Amino acid sequence: MAGSAPIHDNSAAPAAAIDGASSNAVPLFVDVDGTLTRADISLESLVRVARKGFVACFAVMLWLLRGRAMAKAMAARRDPLDPASLPYRADVLELIAQARAAGRPVILASASHWRNIHRIAGYLGLVDGIIATRGRANLKGEAKLAAIRSRVGQHGAFDYVGDSRADNCLWSAARQGWSVRHVPTGSAVERLGEPSMSLARAAMKAVRPHQWAKNALVLVPAFTSGLFMEPRVLLAAAAAAGLMSLIASSIYLVNDLLDMDADRAHRTKKHRPLANGDLSIPVALGLSLLLGSAGLGGGWLLGGVELTLWLLAYMAITTAYSFRLKSVMVGDAIVLATLYTIRILIGGVAIGVALSFWLLLFSVFLFLSLAYLKRYIEMRDSIAPDRLLSGRGYVGSDLDVVMMSGVASGMVAILVLALFAHDPDTARHYAAPQLLWLLCLPLLYWINRLWMMARRGEVDGDPVAFAIRDRRSIAVGAAMAAIFLAALYGPAAAGIAAA
Repeated sequence: MAGSAPIHDNSAAPAAAIDGASSNAVPLFVDVDGTLTRADISLESLVRVARKGFVACFAVMLWLLRGRAMAKAMAARRDPLDPASLPYRADVLELIAQARAAGRPVILASASHWRNIHRIAGYLGLVDGIIATRGRANLKGEAKLAAIRSRVGQHGAFDYVGDSRADNCLWSAARQGWSVRHVPTGSAVERLGEPSMSLARAAMKAVRPHQWAKNALVLVPAFTSGLFMEPRVLLAAAAAAGLMSLIASSIYLVNDLLDMDADRAHRTKKHRPLANGDLSIPVALGLSLLLGSAGLGGGWLLGGVELTLWLLAYMAITTAYSFRLKSVMVGDAIVLATLYTIRILIGGVAIGVALSFWLLLFSVFLFLSLAYLKRYIEMRDSIAPDRLLSGRGYVGSDLDVVMMSGVASGMVAILVLALFAHDPDTARHYAAPQLLWLLCLPLLYWINRLWMMARRGEVDGDPVAFAIRDRRSIAVGAAMAAIFLAALYGPAAAGIAAA
């Protein structure tokens, strides 16, 4: 677990126990990346360096071109590791504690740079030395086995704990082996701990399919234009929503990659696949590239250059938000509101209709209110009210200002909706435009209720995700849809809605 205390005393033996009576002189070698910790220390250091800016990102690419060992050395110098922040595996810590209690040497053996492994060994109180990458030699697989042989002798016995196929040669040479993940077929290697989450399940969890409901905003132009009854229009809008979901999932993976450290310190986000080590960084990057490419390619086929450019704009703004804009006070809320509005713009482009100025303005202020609500919830739950929130541009004492700004934005959204209902141009598109005024009442109820519930601590996480699950929010949405249909089609629709 992150921030696990150093090992200084005896611990209960794990299921795969070590016989201390017969193996006091046999050292236990423990792999670090993916085994002792769920993290990939070297790759995460490279990511932290790269996210500092374009120059740093270019430098990382140059280091990688010069070899893995060089990249690890440079990252270790530029990004000193904090061993207390790592997500340690409890089962491996118990195995180490038992070996130490039996008087056996415990040595960390890793392909990560020796500077970082030395810090981890010091944090855990391991004093028997380390084996790690130093200079230009990347200490993995056979190279690690050769380093162990040079320490214990060509025929010396040792035990080994690892996690991947690269450790097969070490398990074959070890007297006893354990694995926290990959177990070679037909080997005597024992599994340590519970089996890890499958790759397919981890990938599905990481792309956050529950967030795809937000992309239903792409369907809004089809409904506001009254064209949703045409199969061609509805199919095009649904396809655009699907493409938006692919692109959004691509960005979620990048965002989780950049936020791993902050997620590990969070009460619930620490269970995300990247933060928890269930999904590797290379797989996450590959999946992100695949989803993003599929979304843009589909956009080109569906709507040509214009739709592709809007999808690219969404990707660019979201990526900028992940790297930098999320930490800009007030600017982050404006960017979030803009991203929600771009979804509606993409829906209009996909079906070829011009969007109302009032609709876009209403969207900006409504989602600005919800963006402020999201920040309010984060600040409300902050344990350090006078310190800057991790990765954000706010301190806890900004709470009241954020709440006032959010409520005010919601009230402006209702005012814009009222002006839209009053606009003479609106009347030409609706059979009963006077009914549009009624939309303001359920929306007024919903916005005020949502903020009051947040003030009481009854709304957690993303307010949009909360609204999708909240029965009263769903009822408000259904009531507004019924009013809109009645205004669009007149008394006949009103009669159907009433029935």
